[in-house]
Amino acid sequence: MSRNSLLMYALIAICYPLFFSNPAMSNSYQVPSQALQDVVEQTKNVSTRLSQDKQWLAVLTPRKHLSIDTLAQDERKLAGLRVLPDLLIPSRVKYTYLSIVLIDLTQLKSAVKPVTITLPRDMQVANISFSPDSQYLSYIGLTNHGADLFIYDLVKQQSRKLNTDRLNAILGLKYIWQNDSKGVFTNLAVESMSQTLTQTAIAPNVSETSGQKAPRRTYQDLLKNPQDEHEFSSLTTSQLSFIALNGDVTPIGEPAINISYSLSPNDKYLVVKRIAAPFSYMVKYYDFTQSVELFSRTGEKLQTLAQLESSEYRPPGSDSVRKGPRMIHWRSDKPDTLAFVKALDNGDSRIKIRYRDQLLQLSAPFTQKPTPLTKTPWRINKVQWGEKQTALITERQSDKKQMRVSLLDTSVQSDKSLSLWYQKAIRDTYNDPGNLYRQSAKLDGQSLGRVYKLDNNSLLHYGLGASPKGYQPFLKSSALTTSQKSHSIDKPVTLWQSSMQELERVKYIVKLEPLTLIISRQSADTPSHLVMLEVPSGNEQVLYKNPHKLEAYQGMSRQLVNYTRDDGLPLSGVLYLPANYSSEDGPLPVLMWAYPREYKNAEVASQVNYSPNQYNQISAKGPVAFAAKGYAIFDKVAMPIVGEGKDKPNDSFRHQLVANANAAIDTLVEMGVADRERVAIGGHSYGAFMVANLLAHSDLFAAGIARSGAYNRTLTPFGFQHEKRNFWEAPSLYQQMSPFTHADKIDEPLLLMHGEMDSNSGTYPMQSARLFKAIRGLGGQARLVTFPYESHSYKAKESIMHMLWEQEGWLDLYLKNPTLSRGSAHFEPGQPDKTQVTFH
Repeated sequence: MSRNSLLMYALIAICYPLFFSNPAMSNSYQVPSQALQDVVEQTKNVSTRLSQDKQWLAVLTPRKHLSIDTLAQDERKLAGLRVLPDLLIPSRVKYTYLSIVLIDLTQLKSAVKPVTITLPRDMQVANISFSPDSQYLSYIGLTNHGADLFIYDLVKQQSRKLNTDRLNAILGLKYIWQNDSKGVFTNLAVESMSQTLTQTAIAPNVSETSGQKAPRRTYQDLLKNPQDEHEFSSLTTSQLSFIALNGDVTPIGEPAINISYSLSPNDKYLVVKRIAAPFSYMVKYYDFTQSVELFSRTGEKLQTLAQLESSEYRPPGSDSVRKGPRMIHWRSDKPDTLAFVKALDNGDSRIKIRYRDQLLQLSAPFTQKPTPLTKTPWRINKVQWGEKQTALITERQSDKKQMRVSLLDTSVQSDKSLSLWYQKAIRDTYNDPGNLYRQSAKLDGQSLGRVYKLDNNSLLHYGLGASPKGYQPFLKSSALTTSQKSHSIDKPVTLWQSSMQELERVKYIVKLEPLTLIISRQSADTPSHLVMLEVPSGNEQVLYKNPHKLEAYQGMSRQLVNYTRDDGLPLSGVLYLPANYSSEDGPLPVLMWAYPREYKNAEVASQVNYSPNQYNQISAKGPVAFAAKGYAIFDKVAMPIVGEGKDKPNDSFRHQLVANANAAIDTLVEMGVADRERVAIGGHSYGAFMVANLLAHSDLFAAGIARSGAYNRTLTPFGFQHEKRNFWEAPSLYQQMSPFTHADKIDEPLLLMHGEMDSNSGTYPMQSARLFKAIRGLGGQARLVTFPYESHSYKAKESIMHMLWEQEGWLDLYLKNPTLSRGSAHFEPGQPDKTQVTFH
């Protein structure tokens, strides 16, 4: 569909003729009622950074929503990138901040006031970090001139720009500190390259296949022609450089497309990953052909470590990988040792083989043959280096949705077996040990990289503490037992745990003796705030408080509702009821919101992820905001799709989906909360796919809201979500799961919304447009709204306000006034509505 055609639908009601009388049929953004506007305007939760010496805590205030004018800037879409070519920066930076406040943790008792770093009014900042020696805070400043790198001297309390030539941040707002804190590495612009974007001759666009399989997902924003290739190369070519604190610049090699770079812990070597021609028209830039090159700290190229072919030819399968070495990285516990993983199955997870991966290492001067460390039956997903010559290896087996973490003794240079720490289902939250406490390694007094800490020969780890009773976060210690043949990890001992009256989570471990933590603390009526806690004494000090607003939601109740599916599978959801609601008020209209998830284990599928002490942080993109409008909200409704043993989850997708929804509605009706005739279902992305399927294959709902979904699975023929079979392997499955092919059965009103520039794999805006046209052609009821310049998740304040206005009107029309909207008190599915109505 052309942009003009899409704009015809944008922000105006194009639906059943009953909407033609709507006075809002104009190209203008609308705003919802005040309570919903307040949700959009609320202050977001802050982010934090802790300096390595544990003295400074930086509190970062995130930017609120973008404006539509920002999204409407002249951007280019190339190889999966969306960029502002004149500024050499991404056009849609995910995390930027408006202010930075520094708290000196060593001066808290003397009531020293926090220090606010003064930023120019027209600047937003990103990628904020402390230098390794904790003397500076660095950040990238974004203005209408592009990106620059700044450092803030914590002693002098002054900021200064470090670079003279502007940064080339097309491939990300990146930089790394040298480990001795004497400067940073980053990509600088090569102005002669960025200024050579001349129009090439117009010619046919030609693609060719040579018989080699390339089963890739359906991506947007790819290269299409030689002009795109030329522009991509010109924009992304940069000069990797070292910038000393005095401003001196040392180039690292020649200008190239530098996709990533990492520095050895002893500051002597750099590994640089570079994109090389030929470019692909089938995959995004990070899957292009690449070379992995080794440089000296002074910029001299030493050798090419690897040449990696394009990932467009990666074999199918969840655990299939690109051929050649991968996960090339520096061992953080050694001065100058590289580690990498090699696939022993040629990257093809369909091959049956005893060992799938091998971990190897290569030490300076990098002229010897790599030394094997261990082999694994499953695909290696992560390597974490630790103290006392140990490492933790994470493996995954995605088909069975399993993962495991094992301990490796690295003291002996040989191919060794692993000692299992734990194994669990990937989505098993009850048995998740959480994150490891890490700190800088030391060698002869010199700091190296960050490794996990072994305190008294024990791992320290902190996590969410999910259980059938809800979250109770923890800090635990698991002792490492060493024998002559192997290591093992004992059962954990709890060092600290959240109270049952509040939800407290470890943010940072400040000291081990006495144990001192920075925690976030919240309760049902108090938003998250930061507290420094000395565990043995119980002494604490509040570091930051979040302003408490949203008066319209005060008194709103929340509860976890447990129930069972007709096959006995335990399910749950979180029920929100409007303030001052009582059972005497009778049943309410209900908005349900869900997202289907696939499982290989019914026990894991029934796990509860909830805390009664969690603050009601209302998201503008979720359903809870509508509790202020008199709706009961059933959020996070469990929609597990389970396939145990040889059964695959999606083989019974429709049946399980309807069974999940039916159980949820029956439960709410039995509780006296829900009016069975006034329940709407909503979802985003795969949740939108769920909505369309439920409307097509059940009569459970009065209406649906589907945002940014995909509805025709034949348009994603090489798999979708976690389904790895392609269309030609399972054509009936693709047909049965596609609500588009069952559009004649969608006999309830469906509100479709989509970002006009959705870049997510598979969810082309065409998906919503085609389903809408099918429903319209078949005489059903639907409304299509597309948002200009928006991608998969809507960012502009104007778009989000209008999205809420659309949802508010839709729910009021079909749930609060069902008799009016349906033309009679007894609505017959599929019968057109003759009543003229407008949104209220």
